[in-house]
Amino acid sequence: MMQRVNRRPMLVIAAAALLGICAHDKVWADPRSVVELFTSQGCSSCPPADAVAGRLTRDPAVLVLSFHVDYWDELGWKDPYSSTVSTARQYAYAKSLHQPAVFTPQLIVNGSRSLVGSQERAVRDAVAAANQGGFCVEAHLSGQTDGRFSLTLKGPPLSADVWEARYVRRSSTNVKAGENGGHTLLTFNDVTQFRRLGAYRNGTLELESLKRPDDGIAVLVQSSGAGRILGATAY
Repeated sequence: MMQRVNRRPMLVIAAAALLGICAHDKVWADPRSVVELFTSQGCSSCPPADAVAGRLTRDPAVLVLSFHVDYWDELGWKDPYSSTVSTARQYAYAKSLHQPAVFTPQLIVNGSRSLVGSQERAVRDAVAAANQGGFCVEAHLSGQTDGRFSLTLKGPPLSADVWEARYVRRSSTNVKAGENGGHTLLTFNDVTQFRRLGAYRNGTLELESLKRPDDGIAVLVQSSGAGRILGATAY
C-alpha cells in the first residue's frame, strides 16, 4: 500500500506555466530523462520502487537519483541515506506540482510528472514520453587527470538553477527494525549530497573529485522553483 505523509503545512501557490519553454530553442540530439525516486528504508511499500529504479539505471538514456526522506526515521529505523535535504526537495515538488501531500514511494520524471514509484509500466511510459522531448540545455561532465570534473553548460537564456548530486551507485543494507526489519534492501544511486551550484549560465565550472571511485556525480539544470528539468549530465 502506498504510504502518505502530510506532516508539514504547505502553502500551494500558482506556478508559472512552463509548457513550451524550450519549444523555439534547439533540442540536443542525445536527450536524457531524469527520474527522482523519493524513498525510505523504513517504508514497506518502497522496496518494489527501489527495484524499479535499479532496472532503470541500466538504461544509459535515463539518469536515476534516489532521495531518501527522513520523516520515516522516527518510526523504528533510521535510514543511513536519509536527509532533511531530500525531504525538502520532495516538499518543493509538492508545492510546484500543486499536490496536497507527499508520499513514498514517489517518483518524479523530469521535474514535471509525479507517479507511484512501484508502478513500473506507468513509470516506463512516462520516461519514454520524456525522452521524446529532449533537453534544451546541453550539459557535459568530463573527468580530469587530477580526479576533478569539468562541467560545461550551453543553451538559451533561461531562469534556472544548477544542482549537483553526489550518490552511491548501489547499496545493500541489513535493516534491523521498522517496517522492513529483518530484510536486506538493495537501493540504487542513493543521493548523499545535493547542493545548488548557482544560477544557470553558459560556461565551464570545475567540480571536486569523488570520495570513492564507485560513487557517482550528476548535475541538473532545473527551472527555478523545483520546475522542469532543462538539462542533465552524469559521470
